[in-house]
Amino acid sequence: MKEKYTVTGMSCSACSAGIERSVKKIQGVKQVEVSLIGERMTVDYDENVVDSTQICLAVQKLGYGIAPFDERTFEKQQPQTDTLKKRFFLSLIFLIPLLYFSMGDMVGLPQPKKWINFTAQMLLALGVIIVNFKFFTSGTVALIKRVPNMDTLVALGSGVSFLYSFVYTLLLYFGNDYHTHIFYESAGMILALVTLGKWLEEKSKRKTGAEIEKLLKLMPNIVTVERGGVQSQIEFSQIQVGDILIVKQGEYVPVDGKVIDGKAFIDRKAITGESMPIEVEEGDKLTGADIVTSGYIKVLAEKVGADTTLSQIVKMVKEAGASKAPLQKTADKIAGVFVPVVTLIAVVTFILWFSITGDIAKSANYAISVLVISCPCSLGLATPVAVMVATGKGMSLGILYKDAEALQKAHTINCVLLDKTATLTVGQPTVTDCICLVEDKTFVLQLVSAIEKHSNHPIAQCMQAYAGQSDLQTQEYNYQTGKGATAQYNGDTYYLGNKKLLNNALQQQAIDYENEYSNQGKTVVFLANNRQILAVFAVADTLKEESYQAVALLKERGLRVAMLTGDNERVAKAIAKQVGIDDYYAEALPKDKAEAVSRVQSVGGIVAMVGDGINDSPALKSSDIGVAMGNGTDIAMDSAEVVLSRGDIRLVDTMIRLSQKTVQNIHQNLFWAFFYNCIAIPVASGAFAFAGLSLNPMISALCMSLSSLFVVTNALRLSRFDDKKEQGVNRTMQKTLKIEGMICMRCVAHIQKALTQIPGVSEVEVNLKKKTAMIVLEQEIDNEVFIKAVEDAGYTLKKIL
Repeated sequence: MKEKYTVTGMSCSACSAGIERSVKKIQGVKQVEVSLIGERMTVDYDENVVDSTQICLAVQKLGYGIAPFDERTFEKQQPQTDTLKKRFFLSLIFLIPLLYFSMGDMVGLPQPKKWINFTAQMLLALGVIIVNFKFFTSGTVALIKRVPNMDTLVALGSGVSFLYSFVYTLLLYFGNDYHTHIFYESAGMILALVTLGKWLEEKSKRKTGAEIEKLLKLMPNIVTVERGGVQSQIEFSQIQVGDILIVKQGEYVPVDGKVIDGKAFIDRKAITGESMPIEVEEGDKLTGADIVTSGYIKVLAEKVGADTTLSQIVKMVKEAGASKAPLQKTADKIAGVFVPVVTLIAVVTFILWFSITGDIAKSANYAISVLVISCPCSLGLATPVAVMVATGKGMSLGILYKDAEALQKAHTINCVLLDKTATLTVGQPTVTDCICLVEDKTFVLQLVSAIEKHSNHPIAQCMQAYAGQSDLQTQEYNYQTGKGATAQYNGDTYYLGNKKLLNNALQQQAIDYENEYSNQGKTVVFLANNRQILAVFAVADTLKEESYQAVALLKERGLRVAMLTGDNERVAKAIAKQVGIDDYYAEALPKDKAEAVSRVQSVGGIVAMVGDGINDSPALKSSDIGVAMGNGTDIAMDSAEVVLSRGDIRLVDTMIRLSQKTVQNIHQNLFWAFFYNCIAIPVASGAFAFAGLSLNPMISALCMSLSSLFVVTNALRLSRFDDKKEQGVNRTMQKTLKIEGMICMRCVAHIQKALTQIPGVSEVEVNLKKKTAMIVLEQEIDNEVFIKAVEDAGYTLKKIL
């Protein structure tokens, strides 16, 4: 079974590596993964051989805290930054006077007698040690258990400095003045600087989850509920399935549910990334974190707490951020032996310098500097911090990576296989063409609507939606499978379906229409009576507007793009041609799609399969990266490694670009971590003393803290990843329109629609409060076009900025 634990007290990757090694030694444990950043451990073990108590005991013996993972308890833990902040400022109370006594004579400050000075330094340094004694407890336990960590190095550096100085202080008391340098200030400064570095590091690391925190903060603390016809306010945590919630303008929908009363405009940007508000009414589904921008609704709670979509997304992103990328394995192996190797280097440094110079103070200075300057933290943080920032950023863009491996692997993709239905296309039939062969088109459409209202067939529903409402009443409705429907009106029989439904004479007339539209991948529906064809309708699952750009972006990257579909050859060929795809596979069953993935992989292809349906799940599972559309089936999303929450296929390109940027960032961090330690340790050991380049323990401690901080801040640059910029959108091609006449979200929707339909406009964001519309252009567009579009929508364009 698999079980998660919260592990506290880890300070560096040597800690996590040591815990992994110790737990793996337990008989019955199959796999262990410890996340330094997430403070979590996942253990896969045989419950017949070992139990959870034994696992917890093994971790506790190493000096770390452990408990079964509880999301609610984990969120309420006191931030480590608060503790570190207090320790640092308490350290300063002792450190400032310590520096006065140790360095005051350098700037001419009055000093007491030597034995008084040394005693004051000893007591003040001891105060700093007591405040930061956790370094010594943690480091000592880790050393005894043979899993030394960064705390071990810090404790050794500070402890050796203090003990060395203490010995010389005792000698001074007995009248032996050797005029040697003591290191009380180093003992205190090392601890204070490392604590400061860890405090700043923790503050930076907490920013890595900023996108997740934004989502969590969307949930209101207090909600209005209606129980037994009485409205009252309760805490968010008290909402139950079946509750009726009142959501007003400006409020967030707190749960997943459906509208049972009222109408409103809903902004779903938090979950889907879509900026355009949509109108909802009774029967429509809502998701937690939707915001009511205009209106008033009652919502029936269907999913609450951990079952909501928002909670599931947050959980998925957190687990991805806490998982380990393959790149981290090498760093973890190095971190596992890092501390013993550094300790050995420090000992060798002391012996060599003492044998060469006979100066014990200088030898101790170099040895302590080696212990303090070396930094396993930067190695351990190089990968997980970047992964956490990237998964959070991906979530804000609508890309949910399920684990760090998927995030790392995505940039290696060289082939993208796309499902057609609901991936490239809208996923539902639409009437694209209508040819009326009689004069009275109004009668034709009313007759179509009257016939189709008896059916729930998808084509019938789209025909009725196109035809509109009808007051006509037909009789003797009859549906013939595979053909269509017949009905009588005013004593005449009417036929609405494919050519098989028509009599022989009319079938001959229908052939030309059939061939023309079939070659375009469209289904032809005829309306006829026994004498003539009255109208011809072409029905198709139309391409999404973004599909054209998505395919173009992938092809620009040099990727092979192919389409897989269960549709017939004609439809597949027409859709592929429209969207710009050269390779396609028609009439593909689920096993055929999986086999297509395997064939590409067999010739060196690294495949991303993009789909949304149950029939795509075998291919999603067998591909290198399975990408599920967020508007698809649960099975497809479970089978995939990446989920595109808003169903925009352009995000496939963004997914690859973000992966590429993340891997580059990890490489930079790892290079810095290796480079820093390879340069810093020799310098600290005095290898370049002949050139006048050497360090003391205080400067070494500062360098070590800055090294970790550099890695974290470099990873934070990923939070500024701009998918539009990465896709080459020229941000200078923007216009801001000042519009008069907008009074509600319905107006916003009208303006949004009017501006989006202008060719060359790639993005529109309307702000009701500011009465503006910000548009991003793919090409230069004359201002008169915007003026006309706004005026046609019924509003006034006052200024273009």
